[in-house]
Amino acid sequence: MVRSHLTWALAAIMVAGALATSQAQRGARPDTSELLAKVAAYVARFTEVFTSVVAEERYVQQASGRVAVSGSGRLADTSVVGADRRELVSDFLLIRLPEVGRWAPFRDVFQVNGRPVRRREERLLALLTRPTDSGISMAQAITEESARYNIGEVERTINMPLLALGFLDARQQGRFRFKVEKEDPGVRPGAWALSYREQEKPTVVTTPDGRNLFASGTVWVMPSGEIVRTELGFLKEGLHALVTATFTRDERFGVLVPREMDEVYTLRKSEVRGHATYSRFRKFVVTSSEVMPLPEAN
Repeated sequence: MVRSHLTWALAAIMVAGALATSQAQRGARPDTSELLAKVAAYVARFTEVFTSVVAEERYVQQASGRVAVSGSGRLADTSVVGADRRELVSDFLLIRLPEVGRWAPFRDVFQVNGRPVRRREERLLALLTRPTDSGISMAQAITEESARYNIGEVERTINMPLLALGFLDARQQGRFRFKVEKEDPGVRPGAWALSYREQEKPTVVTTPDGRNLFASGTVWVMPSGEIVRTELGFLKEGLHALVTATFTRDERFGVLVPREMDEVYTLRKSEVRGHATYSRFRKFVVTSSEVMPLPEAN
């Protein structure tokens, strides 16, 4: 009995020592205000660098409608009504909105299910060389046009990998409540989960008929302020939306660039899922007379 007691005591000491070592290896919990300041500085640097970068987006969407049941008992058969699948290939970029001092992400679809739907070079160069009122109008028209290629019941333009980054801009942070949750090495060693919830109206994202949609989610950030993953969610009147994006370092640009985006939308008895990947990052140098592409970064 004494030996058993000592064995348990030794085990407890070993566990306590292991916990102490694990905690010592982990970083100290960042102060929320200090971390948000670093994140805001990183977002400013990211937008400065990425505004002149164009990526190729390969995006697969799958939609399933309500489930139809025919027959009964063992002979019952189920089928999905309205199931659909679509593959999009697009140019993905940021453009500046000079009159408001902001930037916005845009998807310009040029291929649907393997078939071209436009000539890609002309509009891309126009956006890069004319970030003026006409360029902004063109970009907005492109966004609306590209959104029509989305499938499923959910009308949306939130399926952008950089949307949650905009919430972390210094000018937007005041709209949200942030909290440092925990260190999450499962996402990346040293990354901290930072939760957020939108507090103000009108919200950044609204429904097509103008109703507010409060955003909430988590971003995973390094102590330096670098953003390695974002999660953006909406829940309202039967709609559940979740968009997740992951980022990896690209030494050519000195920032973490988007590599994957996943989305899930559930509305009533229908569901839409999407998966996008990003590659062929091309940086452009814009002069007064031309746009010069630099070698691609894979």
